[in-house]
Amino acid sequence: MSIIEIWNQSNFVVNAVMLMLVTMSILSWYLIFFKIVILKKEQKNFRLLNHKIAEQIIHSNNWFKDLEKLNIPTKSRGNIDILLHKVCNLESTLKCFDSHEAKKEILSMHLIQCLDDIRFRLDKGLTALASIGSSAPFVGLLGTVIGIYDALQNISSLGSGSLGGISAPISEALIATAIGLFVAIPAVLAYNFFVRSNRLLIQNLRHLAEQITVYLSNQPSKIGFSSQKPHIS
Repeated sequence: MSIIEIWNQSNFVVNAVMLMLVTMSILSWYLIFFKIVILKKEQKNFRLLNHKIAEQIIHSNNWFKDLEKLNIPTKSRGNIDILLHKVCNLESTLKCFDSHEAKKEILSMHLIQCLDDIRFRLDKGLTALASIGSSAPFVGLLGTVIGIYDALQNISSLGSGSLGGISAPISEALIATAIGLFVAIPAVLAYNFFVRSNRLLIQNLRHLAEQITVYLSNQPSKIGFSSQKPHIS
């Protein structure tokens, strides 16, 4: 039996459940592909930056000034760019302090806040994925229950109790549960993958922030920062 025949034979509630599941599936796959693109770009940016730091400026006397000269080719600003701009905005504040401890405390406070903002940006869409993954099976089950109830009502009214007359409408109703599982499984797997990947990326960015904090808090105030803000472009 085709999908069109099932659609024509099902009642309004079951059809509404089917439409809801299809909408949830489209939304979840859109979020999955969108998050994959963002995640791959962020990971590539970090690898390039980390490699250039190790090669060019790890032993520099003016660590951040050399960091500004790095050119990482990306098409749009990423989270690493936001982190570096956050440090640039602290230039005038850090110049006012000679104490390494004061500089370190200021840098740590602002970079921790920046990492929290980055984590919030990376987690966008994950709530929707988690909601789809947890609710889609129950939405499909609702469609199945209503479909089975409707099929049994029709069988009762027709007075046909044969195995063929019962199995056909019930099997049609079970399709809603199958669609619900089909929607939920990719959403749950993608959610777990993105949660772990975001956690690793934030950990790497935190290590970068710690490097920046240590190097800059121990530089003399007379060195200062360049007035040109770093841009990863």
